[in-house]
Amino acid sequence: MVKQMRLGRDFTNFLYFDYLSEIEKREFESDKLTVADIDAIAQLAAKADIPGQVAVAKSLGLGHVELDGAVPNPYLNFNNEQKRRAKEAVSANGVSLSFHLPYTYVGAAICSPEEYDRKASVELHKRYLAFASEVGCTYAVIHPGFMPSYQATGRYLEQAKAALVRGLIELGEFSSRNGIDLHLENNTAFDYIFVEPADICGVIEEVEKSGIKIYFNFDIGHWLTRANMGKSIPNQPERIIEEIPDGMFKELHLNDYIAGKKMFHPPLHEGVGMLRRKNLERYAELVSKKGAELIVVETAIRTKEQVMHRKEILREETEYLQTIFR
Repeated sequence: MVKQMRLGRDFTNFLYFDYLSEIEKREFESDKLTVADIDAIAQLAAKADIPGQVAVAKSLGLGHVELDGAVPNPYLNFNNEQKRRAKEAVSANGVSLSFHLPYTYVGAAICSPEEYDRKASVELHKRYLAFASEVGCTYAVIHPGFMPSYQATGRYLEQAKAALVRGLIELGEFSSRNGIDLHLENNTAFDYIFVEPADICGVIEEVEKSGIKIYFNFDIGHWLTRANMGKSIPNQPERIIEEIPDGMFKELHLNDYIAGKKMFHPPLHEGVGMLRRKNLERYAELVSKKGAELIVVETAIRTKEQVMHRKEILREETEYLQTIFR
């Protein structure tokens, strides 16, 4: 019997089309705009509408929304009224919130061996964490940063780990004071560093030596990208979870990967990646035993056809996952 876990989602780009103007919608339908174009045009408005995200989650029977702080985002420009409306929507609908910190540009410098860069990244993340606390987020997720491929070796790796640990000690303490459990997420293989669960566990253990508690948000879709970097993926990839110590999880990200197309986050119910239903059923059992409290689904849409059928995809995928996790 799988222990019941909460199911939520980061909407990524599922809602963007609805925030286009009527002219922009027609331009997309006539192939004058691409999916990437509508992402660039609409994501600030979609991300800013926290009550709208909460309402969609509620309509799907989900109890959680992860706010997407990927750059660009509007959150540091929120005024008090916007924060108040967000908190009211959360309270009225019984939906909890978490926050995904930015992981590119300045946000990615959290592991930089250059101290000026690292400190700038830490201070930026603190501003986002303060916002997250103000709107009622209880979890936050941070990527470990990345470095150029020509530095991803030898002593450089030791320097990156030491820098990351220093930053996480500071951010973990700041998060705790603001009522947030900070989670460290594993990178994709394309980021070269902090990819394997053992890498992340090692960082978390170093942070905890300072008396600061942080958690591991294991993203299995990120781990599956190893397939395009010359590393093998087992037939039951979800069993990698068995190698992670108990108690390291609170929130987890769930998404898939198509190695042949190098495509991230395909809809899970379509079974086009490496995680079919049997894999997901074992995944649910394994993470439940490890103490996971929340599964945040991170699928996305990539084609015109998917955009035009986004609502059906959201509904069908949610129903599919609910039968597995509930």
